[in-house]
Amino acid sequence: GRGDWVLYNGTQGKSEYGKGRIVITQSPFVAKKVGVAGGEVALPNGEATLVLDPDAISQAVMFYLESTDAVLVQNTEEEQAARRKRREAGEEDDVDDDVNTAEDANTGDKASSVVGVFPLDVRTDKARTHLEMTFNADAADTTFVAMVSDKGTYASLPDSRIEEMGSGKAKFKISSGGKYQVLKYPYVPVIIAFCILAIVLAALFIGMAVYFKQNPDAWYRIKKNFTDV
Repeated sequence: GRGDWVLYNGTQGKSEYGKGRIVITQSPFVAKKVGVAGGEVALPNGEATLVLDPDAISQAVMFYLESTDAVLVQNTEEEQAARRKRREAGEEDDVDDDVNTAEDANTGDKASSVVGVFPLDVRTDKARTHLEMTFNADAADTTFVAMVSDKGTYASLPDSRIEEMGSGKAKFKISSGGKYQVLKYPYVPVIIAFCILAIVLAALFIGMAVYFKQNPDAWYRIKKNFTDV
């Protein structure tokens, strides 16, 4: 028949992620065909759900979602150069203009699994296509969504794509297949506050040390007061 046979913990599942191949994976996955009327494709472990509104796609597509424990990384200079050459050659860009790429893309630590949306080269209406994911981050962390396209371009999604981000759940708009992940980095003002506090405390201790060295009687009186108590 048409499509791959996917084996997951000994269970067979058929998808149209490719043709004529056997794919064996230990990662949570789901395969489901969605038509122009829309529908949902949800991972069985609840980590991610792809939601397609009516007319998000122009024809029926067999979608395949997979969750893997990995971290998306920014493109190397060689990969960025290859993308520039593709664009200069007039090839269709693999990411939308509103996403941040190259040096403009945000990077961070893993806050969720990597969720793959296949086929990687499928294109959808981003106003009608939503991906929901669970993540784990501290309240003080800054979180964002990163992606890697079908041609390997790393990008971070702008705030205009984010529909929900909080309480361990992210929901955002996508316009294509790809690999998506919620990343995090510490909230900068909190880091600055701790640095300022450390500097103030250090200056206080140094000032006290200098004062008591110049005024040994003051240090003696303080010690005597504690001793008498």
